[in-house]
Amino acid sequence: MENFDLTPEEASIIGSAHFIRLKNSAIDKVMGLMGNLQTALAAYDRDTDFPFEPEWLLQGGKISRGEQYKGLPWVMLDYPRYFSKTDVFAFRTMFWWGHYFSATLHLAGKVKVHFSTTLENEYTKLAEAGFQVYVQENPWEHDFENGNYCFIDTLSLDEWKTLVSRNDFIKLAKPFVIGHWGEIITDVVKAYATLLSILDHKRGV
Repeated sequence: MENFDLTPEEASIIGSAHFIRLKNSAIDKVMGLMGNLQTALAAYDRDTDFPFEPEWLLQGGKISRGEQYKGLPWVMLDYPRYFSKTDVFAFRTMFWWGHYFSATLHLAGKVKVHFSTTLENEYTKLAEAGFQVYVQENPWEHDFENGNYCFIDTLSLDEWKTLVSRNDFIKLAKPFVIGHWGEIITDVVKAYATLLSILDHKRGV
């Protein structure tokens, strides 16, 4: 028979609305932070000469939120946001309650093919910049748990090239500590700028 008895911790909060109000207020502030981050990323795009294809920026940004990414609330900004049935050029910033912010560049299909040679050749810069690469087969996992990611600098060049060519997508990411709240926008824009500079290898970093 299923046990519906409350634990002491559950019993201590179930009769109070205070925690839920605090949680909702915090999530609203994360939403506002993501809006400001989108503004900062768009401002960077206006000042860069990165060779965006027009459709990569056409869809604009999107902020989403939910309650159950592996049992916890989340907020997500996709900007730039280009998703077709086969192709992706997206930079995704995610807040995951109790864990971290993360910034992920997701390339797939023809977009990934377009940048594959550059990614292989710029292995050293990506490794030195502290990026991690997604190593699983399902591209829609977003967290760094369960061996989803590994640091690029732990791979040999041959292993890196194999990983770049293995799937029709690649995801490069960095986590950021929630406690560094006031630095998140600056840190994420810096990561974005670094990735674009590496992809547009003619410009350097």
